Amino acid sequence: MELEEPTAYEEGWLRVLDELRDAPGIEVLNEARDDIDLMVEDSSFDDLAEWEGVELGRELRHAYVRFSQLGSQWRIVDTHQDLAGEFRLSPLPLAVHEDPPEFSSSLYSDEQREIASGFRVIDSSPFTGTGSFVAMRLQVGVTNPEIWFSDHRTNTLWRMDLDYVEYMENLRLTKGVFDWQHAFTEAPLNDEEFIGVARELQAMLEILPSVFPDHDYAPLHARLAERLR
Repeated sequence: MELEEPTAYEEGWLRVLDELRDAPGIEVLNEARDDIDLMVEDSSFDDLAEWEGVELGRELRHAYVRFSQLGSQWRIVDTHQDLAGEFRLSPLPLAVHEDPPEFSSSLYSDEQREIASGFRVIDSSPFTGTGSFVAMRLQVGVTNPEIWFSDHRTNTLWRMDLDYVEYMENLRLTKGVFDWQHAFTEAPLNDEEFIGVARELQAMLEILPSVFPDHDYAPLHARLAERLR
């Protein structure tokens, strides 16, 4: 049977995996590079609108991958530098029909559990098993859903200052560095609790531009500078 050909957008994500594998000083520990799932169709978005009353904007239909799974777990192997990351994407048309993750722990408030009832996981780190993930929040009447980061370190849900398309573009740049999402949350990076996260974000922007010089990290530099004021 002839395999489905990837779109230009999907080719771009395959290049992300290749960049990590070919980059000097990076060791890829695990990789998920599955075939395109032929069951992934835009009609899933129409079904979502019909069955649950959630109509997603057209722009989201051009910013997802159809691979059953696509992701990488990696680390810097330079003994003088410490940086690692992981991401795992699944097809958005399938993810929107999954059940929301459970938040039964008493560590979460009723308000947080209510917010999380609309979550659909779009990015996670199963190889590392950190428990952190990123979710799209489905709501009736919202065509461009909120994006939330569930941080296992603080047992807190953080709304990100990014939409889905912007999240995917920044993930492409960061390659899934752990906690990069906090550059786009309201987490108090200057507080003692987040000193380690702030250092990791600074290391990300010291290391990645030299490893991947063909990418423009200036917007991320500006964002982090603003967050650390």
